[in-house]
Amino acid sequence: MKKIILLSGPTATGKSSLASKLAEKIDGEIINADSIQLYRDLFILTARPNIEKEKIKHHCYGILEGDINWSVGNWIDAINEILKEVINRKKVPIVVGGTGFYFKAITDGLSPIPDIDKSIRLKIENELEKNGLEELQKRLAIVDPKASEKINPNDKQRIIRALEVYEGTNKRISEFWLMKREKIINYESINFKIDADRKWIYKNCDLRVDYMFENGVIEEVRHLLNKNYSKNSPIMKAIGVDEITLFLNNDITIDRASELIKFKTHQYAKRQITWINNQMISWNSINTQYSNKIINEIIKKL
Repeated sequence: MKKIILLSGPTATGKSSLASKLAEKIDGEIINADSIQLYRDLFILTARPNIEKEKIKHHCYGILEGDINWSVGNWIDAINEILKEVINRKKVPIVVGGTGFYFKAITDGLSPIPDIDKSIRLKIENELEKNGLEELQKRLAIVDPKASEKINPNDKQRIIRALEVYEGTNKRISEFWLMKREKIINYESINFKIDADRKWIYKNCDLRVDYMFENGVIEEVRHLLNKNYSKNSPIMKAIGVDEITLFLNNDITIDRASELIKFKTHQYAKRQITWINNQMISWNSINTQYSNKIINEIIKKL
């Protein structure tokens, strides 16, 4: 059976660089597993690899307009076809990113939850803006106590998702969790998660934000705003859009915008670390600070 490599980790840990070095060594191609890097509008703000300058072939980067909602199912269907093509060319697929649910869909399969009408999610997001996250969490505790117990009360996306499923199906998301998942991708995978010191990750996050401001992120967001996407469009939820918008509207200083983006990026990295540690227990742990050694270890497992 053909093998694929899965490389998951928090933001700003050098995943893309490691994947490129590895791909050169093993004649591989890289497939994106970062939900925000699917969108073409924000190259700098999302730290999307500059694939035009890469020697290695990359897939699924910058392929969507900013107002298109893509589910995990959309992504898994797309990369399933890409995996077939890459393997047919006798290359090694390397799936890399920080969106945990994408990797879970590969290793464990898809949840049987049907597609939900987009208007339901929009309604819940409007409720969030009007009443706050605490009120949504209280409602979830009433309609689905088991889900409420498992979902962190600060996890906005999962709370919205649980309510969306309940309203769209009349069935609790905790009931779907008990159902058998559908396996779409049937290749054997070698699974790696990046395990690095949190202070080191936060420092890298801050350096990345500084780099963004030095390399045109304000103009990039200005251009995005000129497209007049709905505030509920996926691309408008990227970390940094709100903060830079406030700066452009003269509501905060550029230093304050940078400070807020760094804080939110730290929070995001922390959530990713928690999710990876809880959901990817059996995965091989690696540290990208020692990339050459890591690459040799990965090659041995092929």
